[in-house]
Amino acid sequence: MYGFLFRKTVFDVWDHVIGFFLMNLGYVALFALEFLWWHLNSTEALGFAAAGLLMLLTLVAISAFTMLVNVFAHNVLTGAAKGQTLRGAGEFLRTHVGHILLHALIVMIVFVNAVFAIPFYMRMGGFAGPMFAFVALFLSLFLIIHFKYYLPLCRINPEAGVLDVIKYSFAYALDNKGVTAVLMLRTLLDVAISVPFFGVFPGFTGILVSDTCAAMLLNKRYVMAEEQEKKDKTLIPWDSVLETMNRKRYMNRRFVSLLFPGR
Repeated sequence: MYGFLFRKTVFDVWDHVIGFFLMNLGYVALFALEFLWWHLNSTEALGFAAAGLLMLLTLVAISAFTMLVNVFAHNVLTGAAKGQTLRGAGEFLRTHVGHILLHALIVMIVFVNAVFAIPFYMRMGGFAGPMFAFVALFLSLFLIIHFKYYLPLCRINPEAGVLDVIKYSFAYALDNKGVTAVLMLRTLLDVAISVPFFGVFPGFTGILVSDTCAAMLLNKRYVMAEEQEKKDKTLIPWDSVLETMNRKRYMNRRFVSLLFPGR
């Protein structure tokens, strides 16, 4: 399953590599804007209130853009033709404002904890400081891990409300600990690789494509278990799941074809 996950994400991204890089450039621009407001506030070129408002609005824009990338990732992984990777994006964003705002809230909590709360508490003396820092770190990791499937499930189940998707996301994370652990390790590796490439590769788009592919595979397994009236999804072998997702097409492609098409 993990080999298929890796190969499918690599080859599908390569087939839409221009759109992939444009998505990551969008992230670079938005994060640069976020840090610009922060810099202008620190140099007192902007007041705290104005800088804070602009940072908040940019954060919401980042979450809205992430939902757009979510549509891109899902369409790419479901075999969309070139030029059709953002099909349905406008309607999807319009009907998922609540999901966008929740994503912005989660990002803000993680950002505040990482940049302000944890360093502040670590500077405190005694027992209380490190304890509060640990709580903030645990909260951030808990949110990151359990919302790993949130955006993909929004697209997979577009009719589901915010609370339903939260429930599904937590259930996927807890019920598939091995997959979740692999996704977290891959996220750390993608972040490490992204730093020298200034976020252009693999960047946040690459991370979301990987998360979406994993969520699609897990969702397919659950659906097949329900259709076959099996109470335990582990009774559905991964081979059966992968066969429904054109396994041979990806397993027969060679990585040399990425650089030398036709070989």
